[in-house]
Amino acid sequence: MENRIEVSHISKRFYTEDSEILVIDDLSMELRRGEILGILGPSGSGKSTILNILSNILEPTSGKVAIDGAVGYMFQRDHLLEWRSIMDNVLIGLEVQKKLTKESKEQVEKLLYTYGLWDFKDRYPRELSGGMRQRAALIRTLSTKPDILLLDEPFSALDYQTRLMVSDDIYQIIKQEKKEAILVTHDISEAISMCDRIYVLSNRPAKIKSTHEIRLTAPNEKTPLSSRKAPEFSQYFDLLWKELESNE
Repeated sequence: MENRIEVSHISKRFYTEDSEILVIDDLSMELRRGEILGILGPSGSGKSTILNILSNILEPTSGKVAIDGAVGYMFQRDHLLEWRSIMDNVLIGLEVQKKLTKESKEQVEKLLYTYGLWDFKDRYPRELSGGMRQRAALIRTLSTKPDILLLDEPFSALDYQTRLMVSDDIYQIIKQEKKEAILVTHDISEAISMCDRIYVLSNRPAKIKSTHEIRLTAPNEKTPLSSRKAPEFSQYFDLLWKELESNE
């Protein structure tokens, strides 16, 4: 398969006793190998529904989804269990999947050490900052060795300054671990700074309104923070802002 994910003409309807709601209509997209893909769209346009279909939480009403590899899902909230230590929290996915072995635990320990959480492994979530909690949530997702990460507005609960720092952290972890990712966000700047390519969705029912290849000139290694200083950044922002505004 050429791409990591190929979605062909999917639609999704939700049914109630007296009506049906068409949330996604004839949507096609792909996730290329080696890329972080962004999905932007107005509130209620079906962004999270797309991720739920890709993670097999929901089935499309029609159309096909082909995925080459295992998928890991990171939600808006970190969902860390307050009564478990950070180590026990990041191991929970392996426990649920009955994959907790000496080797898999050593891999998790390596991730905690590499990404600055080793000294906090015996602490509890309430003792960590919001940014550290999100890092722990990502390590929990990585512990099961997914090939593809689905990120559903993972920074939306953080204050602005923390959000900038954590997006930098998460971006570098994704690249260092050589994962593909799909980032759903309503933050235009976040999408431009983190993603290689962006889909803009229409109002519900969601269709792909446009696709943008993001090419930024960064003086040094590309990171979300350095990307915001690129001369092309404001041009992409204005273009995407107008597209989203025209959805209203």
